[in-house]
Amino acid sequence: MKVTCSLIRLSGPLLVLSGQVAAQDKIQLEVSQVMKVTDAIQGGFRPFMEFTVAGQVMKGLLDTGSSDWTMPETGSDFCKSDGQQCDGITTGFKAGSFDPAGAGAQVRDVNQPLNATFTGGAQFVGKFIEAPLQITPGGKAVQVRMGLVEEGGVVAGQTSFPVLGVGPVQGESVDNNYPNVPARFKETNDSKVNAFGLHLGDFRSPENGTLVWGGFDAAKVDGKLKAAPLVRNNAGDLPSFVVDLSSVRLVPSKGSPERDSTQKNPSRGGNNPSRDNKKAGTLSESGDETESAGKFRRSVLARKVLNRPQRASYDHTRRPLSTKNLMRRQRDGNILGNDIPPVVLLDTGVPDLILSEETVNTISDMLGAQPGPEGEFLTDCNRIKGMDVVIGMNKDAVKIRVPLDSLIAPEEPPRGPGAPGKNEPLPKARALGGSPRNYGGNQDGNGRGGNGQNENGRVRGGNEGGNNQGGNNRGENNNKGGKNRGGNNRGGNNRGENNNKGGKNRGGNNQGGNDRGGNDQGRNGNQRKVGDAGVCNLRIGPASDQGGGTAILGAPAMQHMYVVFDMDSEVLMMAQAKANETKVDIREYVPAQRK
Repeated sequence: MKVTCSLIRLSGPLLVLSGQVAAQDKIQLEVSQVMKVTDAIQGGFRPFMEFTVAGQVMKGLLDTGSSDWTMPETGSDFCKSDGQQCDGITTGFKAGSFDPAGAGAQVRDVNQPLNATFTGGAQFVGKFIEAPLQITPGGKAVQVRMGLVEEGGVVAGQTSFPVLGVGPVQGESVDNNYPNVPARFKETNDSKVNAFGLHLGDFRSPENGTLVWGGFDAAKVDGKLKAAPLVRNNAGDLPSFVVDLSSVRLVPSKGSPERDSTQKNPSRGGNNPSRDNKKAGTLSESGDETESAGKFRRSVLARKVLNRPQRASYDHTRRPLSTKNLMRRQRDGNILGNDIPPVVLLDTGVPDLILSEETVNTISDMLGAQPGPEGEFLTDCNRIKGMDVVIGMNKDAVKIRVPLDSLIAPEEPPRGPGAPGKNEPLPKARALGGSPRNYGGNQDGNGRGGNGQNENGRVRGGNEGGNNQGGNNRGENNNKGGKNRGGNNRGGNNRGENNNKGGKNRGGNNQGGNDRGGNDQGRNGNQRKVGDAGVCNLRIGPASDQGGGTAILGAPAMQHMYVVFDMDSEVLMMAQAKANETKVDIREYVPAQRK
């Protein structure tokens, strides 16, 4: 990954005030390059940034969903834990670590403990330090408070990396808040505002995204930046970048022909017999965790850091609709559900588009989608061509189009030494209908490998009549019909063969067992899997209402947005991002006057 960072001299910054602009004096702004990593080992759809602390260079996950800037300590227990990427030996991706001894007097212990537990199961334990941070090579070093991770780790199957939290100060993991990186830049006059402009860009493009500290790149904005005020939680705090969510629509892409669909009358009942599936188990993602529940894997990303659960609730924003009014809204094309609060979190650290379960179920009906063995959102690739999901915020003052084909999940390669492609460029999301890659073998004993046998295009569960736990086969057996992801295959992912003799059949045609999927859409258990020809796995999942579930625009959705995160005015300025724009027009951002 080639990284270039820049220091920009400006001649025509913008004053953003009710959609008007005005010229200001010449200034300098620093612009960080955002690397778009689609390696499934990292979780897919991951934005990374390079940074330097006391002369030591690292890469970290750019995370608008948390507020602490954290990095592991060199030689610590954390750097010896499973999934560590301090040295790059395990995965081939070196995120790096920080050695305080090598920094000498540049580092100061501020006597503040770090103990952050994330929703995905990761735990960062250590202490806070102050050290000089450079966000661009050759840029000014600013003394900033950061978390130094000494212990903890991630759950099996996940990977760890520095987390560059740039959220609001009230979202920090400590009770005694401190000026985090964006706030500190304003405090030291390195930025006139506690704000930054972010453009991730299409993850399928080789071009880097950018983060402009104290400004934005006007060349990447399609139209005008429009405001969406931040929404406070039940406690009256602003811990996260949460705004009003007013609509979700599934529409043809601009310039695409109208197609016959259920858009004007989306039936939530649909024609999908698997709607009544029960909870199927847990699926761990890199960094954040989801679990299978109901139809598709359910997000438990109700909050980023668990230390202060009261921050997560936005129940006060609920405006319950009658069934009649909800159906009227859906007939008008707005398929926003009514099962969780009507707000949405903008979180680059989440590699999914998370919507309410009602909304996800409606989208699945409209696309003819069905869950994969591990709750994946699987649909015919032809059904998503020329289709967008349109997200409306702040009473639809802001509308963002997200092409469905840009949500296709990256393929998941195997892990461990000698795995193919470990020293090759990080893989990009495969094209629609692309051929699956053939990966085989057990994945480090973490449940990602399969013990099933590939026989004549079928995968046998192994324990006939028993509850076969040997499956958890995430596509490592490339059957002739494509890559079989028959995960948690308890009794076998039966392709028309009654292989389950009294055991649990998850999608098979169960004869006397505990049928958890039944006769899947008349296919006699021939369940679609990731890797099947013409089947696309979209990074879409439902939020859970338990614990104050919230819709989330993760990195897959935010790649189509330009956002200025403005904590001074407590507002997000948003617009559609221009697709594949290479021109640059960096301007200073000046907050609108508060009303």
